[in-house]
Amino acid sequence: MNYLRQLGILLAICVLGDVLSVLIGKVLPGNVLGMMLLLVLLGVRLIKCRQVEHAADFFLKNMAIFFLPVSLGILGLYAELHSQLAAILAVCLITTFLTAFATAGTVHLVLRLQQRKAAQKGGDR
Repeated sequence: MNYLRQLGILLAICVLGDVLSVLIGKVLPGNVLGMMLLLVLLGVRLIKCRQVEHAADFFLKNMAIFFLPVSLGILGLYAELHSQLAAILAVCLITTFLTAFATAGTVHLVLRLQQRKAAQKGGDR
């Protein structure tokens, strides 16, 4: 029963994200708004991690299954995409490297901030 309650919470937030998307004129997709809403609710502690962790873990462990329909849909459009294959691959490679660099930069920044904070704590004694 706990899994159903957690799934219900996640689905309710997803539906609320879709409703918000319609209300703002579909400027942002409902799933993105739902994830942002979940982040805010977790951040302000209206929802505790333990209230959704088992359902969220299930989705994370089975994420590959959710990409299967999209992948098959892309394969169905192969004939139309074939002429643009080089451009699509270039965009995939470039964005992969940009994401890796952004992630590395973020990790580097966070580590520097943590070291600075630790040094300040050490100096306060």
